[in-house]
Amino acid sequence: MPKMKKTEREIQKISDEELVSLVEQGLLNASNDWLAGTALSGEREKSTLEYGMIPTGHLSPQGVSQIVSSDTVEAVEGYVAILSELLFDNNKLAKFNPKSKSPADFHRAKVASQLTNYVIFKQNDGWSILNSWVKSSLIWKNTIVRWGWVEDHEYKFEEFEQIDQNSLDLMLADDDVEVSGTLEYSPEVIEIDGEQTYVNMYHDVRVRRKKDKSRVRIDLIPPENFRISRDATNIDDAAFVGIESELTKSELKKAYPDADIDWDDLGTVGLTTKLISSEEATRKVLTAVEATYHNKQLAIDTEANIPIQHVECWMKIDRDGDGIAELKHIVIVGGQIALEEDAQKIPIASLCPFEVPHEFIGLSMADMIRPSTLASTAILRGFIENVYMTNYAPKLADPNIVDFGALQNLKPKSVIPTIGNPQAAVFPLTPDTISQGTVPLMEFLQIHKEQSTGLSKAAQGLNDTLYVSGNSEQKVSMVQSAAQVRLQYMARRYVETGLKRFVEGVYTLMREKMTTGKVEFYDEKGYLASVDPAELPDCEQLIIDADVGGFGNTDMLRKMQLVGKEVIPALQTAGAGGAVNPQAAVHIAAETIKALDLDPLDYLVDYTTPEFQEQAEQARQAEQQATEKKRQLDEEITRLDIRQREATIALTNIQSKNAIQDNTRQMVIAMSKHYQDMMKLYIDAAKEGISIPQPVIPSIEEMWALAVQHTAQDAAAPLGSPQVVLPEGGPAAMAPPADTTSSP
Repeated sequence: MPKMKKTEREIQKISDEELVSLVEQGLLNASNDWLAGTALSGEREKSTLEYGMIPTGHLSPQGVSQIVSSDTVEAVEGYVAILSELLFDNNKLAKFNPKSKSPADFHRAKVASQLTNYVIFKQNDGWSILNSWVKSSLIWKNTIVRWGWVEDHEYKFEEFEQIDQNSLDLMLADDDVEVSGTLEYSPEVIEIDGEQTYVNMYHDVRVRRKKDKSRVRIDLIPPENFRISRDATNIDDAAFVGIESELTKSELKKAYPDADIDWDDLGTVGLTTKLISSEEATRKVLTAVEATYHNKQLAIDTEANIPIQHVECWMKIDRDGDGIAELKHIVIVGGQIALEEDAQKIPIASLCPFEVPHEFIGLSMADMIRPSTLASTAILRGFIENVYMTNYAPKLADPNIVDFGALQNLKPKSVIPTIGNPQAAVFPLTPDTISQGTVPLMEFLQIHKEQSTGLSKAAQGLNDTLYVSGNSEQKVSMVQSAAQVRLQYMARRYVETGLKRFVEGVYTLMREKMTTGKVEFYDEKGYLASVDPAELPDCEQLIIDADVGGFGNTDMLRKMQLVGKEVIPALQTAGAGGAVNPQAAVHIAAETIKALDLDPLDYLVDYTTPEFQEQAEQARQAEQQATEKKRQLDEEITRLDIRQREATIALTNIQSKNAIQDNTRQMVIAMSKHYQDMMKLYIDAAKEGISIPQPVIPSIEEMWALAVQHTAQDAAAPLGSPQVVLPEGGPAAMAPPADTTSSP
């Protein structure tokens, strides 16, 4: 027989009773118990007392002094001030990166950033909530903020003494407008376009106009109300995440009007006395407020104000029996299911100053500073008690001689009655001298506190020794920058964990709920703006607008300045300008404007649109043509310059030749005149009968050749050289130039 295929076992669906039981089990297995006072609650109570400097609990005094060191307060407040400056100072937290480098995408990203920041900081008291969130984490380890969509409306009334039916019908065509009260009308005759007609005129009409005020609501959850599985390492992977609180029956009916709840069978927490957690009671002690509320009478109807347990949780369970656990959002009210729905993500974010690897619960700043707080408290109390004992030292006295009452209540000019000799009856007890190592120990504890928290005097600008002679401004800046590294790291951790999850959750909820029409908001300049939700960018382009890390505004401005003023000019100077993108200057301008938190479209046109690219291409072609014409003109000018130089050289050569020929001609004339004078002298001597040698007169060709040779040697010889020596053979050996036809 063929082997039968095994059938999958049928999975039973989880019933409502089982679901409530699973929620109760999740509460029991959570890392914090609301009323039982667990170790985690005890640690947070210690932090509260240390922050409030309350001498009770583990800070109870052992002697006279009740002083508590302010180390915890200084560390927490110092970190809150610096983190607030880095993260929330400009009321900007959301920042979107554009999809491309076009100013239009820059603009869309800017609008999305402004809308998200408007929802966080304007529609909600974002600055106060986020600062309290950071401060709570520094005191009480992990602290939680949650967000959700609130359906809300605002009503405005308009009154009309008289209105016609057409105008009223046109007004009521708007779905958000309705009539308040009853309508009374009477027919009247009016004239329209010269014709009389009957219309119904309504009197004393009151119209109610509804304006949608639905929004994202942000709430800071008290640490004692938050529940998470003990083995959880993060929120998304936790088996159980919940918020446990108390709400009155009246509040529950308003919150869940359509819930299938038996309101007469709800489990109550208490009727006449409101129970509060030990952590809340400790905070009440800190603020000097009574920790319990007796005979709670908030209204005449006491039943409507009975506090009832309210548990809102997120669990992965299989309700439909398909074998796959889905994330569910569940609300349990007094042991009954008030709400159950599918959830995409848990709308909760956590901040933790010092994470513990592989654990969800971390450490707080109060935990890190506790050793220093306790040690400083003990030493300060020792100081004060030593001074107190010195001023009011105890005494040994004989009751048979000295009156104790008079001795304990000393007054100026008072007389203490004694019986017998009082010198041996009273003996003061001198307190021990304070140790010489106490002051150095206090200084050591101060250094230890700065090292354990990273909040040094240099980081706060309080170290006067940095500004002594010899320390330049650069050295001071380097010391302060090094001291800020730990603070920057904590700010970066906040950005990459809780703040990033928080802003992404708020933005995702906005896009999910804002689905129709234009959404109005006020931009950072206070102007009313609107945006189509469909045009909002994806959540993947969202980052946190904090001045930390490599993408902070300060760092980006520094980069753009370096690229614009040093890198690109260096390439152009080195002859590598061809490697520079033609749009580099525009990109630098857009990034700089973006880093300044301004809208690039206020200063630049969108250079990525087809119209602009077509115009830019035409302008580029025109520029190329102009450049080519200029290049050709420059080449023609160069050629003309070369030709001019060649002509100048040729003219100079001709002038030189003419000068040489002129010099040669003058020399031949001088030689001819010389020989003429010699011949005349010879003839005159013959007439007188004087015999002298007859001069040899060379021909004109010989004189010309001799003059040419002499002129050439003079032109080639340096200044001051000896006279030309005629070659052997005399002038007869020289021949005149072939083209020489002139004669002296």
